[in-house]
Amino acid sequence: MDSIDLFFKVPEDFVTEGLLLYQITYDNKIQQIDSGFRIYSHEWDEERGTLVFPDKENLRHEYLVSIYNDLEWEMRRFRLIIEHLKRNQHGIDDIVKLFQGYTAEGKGVFDFMRRVAARLYRLRRTRCGEIMDCTLRSFMTFRNGIDLSFSNMTVDILEQYEAYLKSRGVTRNTSSFYMRNLRSAYKLAVQENLTIDRQPFHCVYTGVDKTKKRAISIPDIRKIKSADLSHRPALDFARDMLMFSFYTRGMSFVDMAYLCKKDVASGYIIYRRKKTGQKLSIALVPEMQAIICKYQNSTQYLLPIITKEDGTERQQYRNQLIRINRHLKKIGTMTGISIPLSTYVMRHSWATIARDKGISLSVISEGLGHDSETTTKVYLDSIQKTKVDKANRLILNDI
Repeated sequence: MDSIDLFFKVPEDFVTEGLLLYQITYDNKIQQIDSGFRIYSHEWDEERGTLVFPDKENLRHEYLVSIYNDLEWEMRRFRLIIEHLKRNQHGIDDIVKLFQGYTAEGKGVFDFMRRVAARLYRLRRTRCGEIMDCTLRSFMTFRNGIDLSFSNMTVDILEQYEAYLKSRGVTRNTSSFYMRNLRSAYKLAVQENLTIDRQPFHCVYTGVDKTKKRAISIPDIRKIKSADLSHRPALDFARDMLMFSFYTRGMSFVDMAYLCKKDVASGYIIYRRKKTGQKLSIALVPEMQAIICKYQNSTQYLLPIITKEDGTERQQYRNQLIRINRHLKKIGTMTGISIPLSTYVMRHSWATIARDKGISLSVISEGLGHDSETTTKVYLDSIQKTKVDKANRLILNDI
């Protein structure tokens, strides 16, 4: 069976670091490639074929997590290449050749983007690092794991990539998101003299289309709140997280995930928005308290979105976001709500309901944690336009 696995070569003295190898099994042949990483014997689990992580306080912890991430990334590349070559009846030597390619020279697009992402993580610009990683995963999948140099990143390749994204049902804005991030990496490569600027992005879309902000009404929120989910704990948890967002003036999911128990004091939740760093204070009301008490846990975090403190916190948050949004779609279907539910819906909903109740723009802006009323006005105008469009439709229906 074709596969790519990790193999640990134990050092002869059993004391020094041993080699970590990629072991490729393809077409009944086996070949090993040095990964370039070294670990100690006690840091390898032979039975599971993976690394063993010490406590976070251990000096080796961060190093091993970094190695693990690199290995996972490279093995993903191997799998993409194997799958691609399998369809074209190539041999094991071709797999190795395509894998090493520009990466061996340190001049490949993949390798460069990974280094950019790593630098962003080191600078604590976590979200920017994740965006670069996300873009790289998409582009690497399109390329079947086969790297290329920046000088070979042509208009033709980018147009093919854009067509590939469209064929996968990706929206124009999402396609543009990937293209803009890829362009940022390209410009950095130009600055580092890895290529000359051939301006290959002029033929693909890199703009931003306006998106419709979606909000649900108070009757819809009541439907969600009263739905009987007692026998469906996963949906019940998703509903509770959605309602907690509404109770906390549309708190974003990432801020909910990283809320700590120490952030609750003297009848208030006090936290800083991940997006802007702005400090917000929210009076603790019984509805919030009920959810907090329902999900008591042993971690430092207020809600069980992140349940393990082992260095995978960011991944846990992302996994929960995907899982909860999927469950919210089911709740929307069950309750007959036409607008697709997501963790972000309550932010729009709180703002819209506040406006409809005559609450001033300045108060809504403060509640949402916007830097200016202008931001809030744009935010609400996009919602208001949908009402105007519906009114126009009602009028035209009588003609």
